[in-house]
Amino acid sequence: MKVIGKTERAHGLVDDANFVLPALTQPMLGRDDGAPVRAYRVTFGEGGRTYWHSHDDVQILFGLSGQCVVKDRAGEEINLNPGDMVIIDAGEEHWHGASSGTDGEHLAINLGSHTTWLESSI
Repeated sequence: MKVIGKTERAHGLVDDANFVLPALTQPMLGRDDGAPVRAYRVTFGEGGRTYWHSHDDVQILFGLSGQCVVKDRAGEEINLNPGDMVIIDAGEEHWHGASSGTDGEHLAINLGSHTTWLESSI
């Protein structure tokens, strides 16, 4: 077994070329850990969200605190509350972030290794 404590992974500002700020990310698990997936704790301040993007494999979002929202190109919008999970198919264009008027935090688990970043989601 391998234990990775929460404080062993530093929070950092996200790349503002792919996010509408404010947002922070904390890499939790990756290929360097010998894991077959990548996982990130992402904290969105009010108004924070990702740009439109897609992944080369499934992405799983698990709500941790506050309220997040996930939206796809078809216009479906899903509220992601603490304990809720959303599974996003490979190639599905979407964005996710804090719901209007609140902060939100989720765990993003990426089964693949590549993200295709697109235009701003606002």
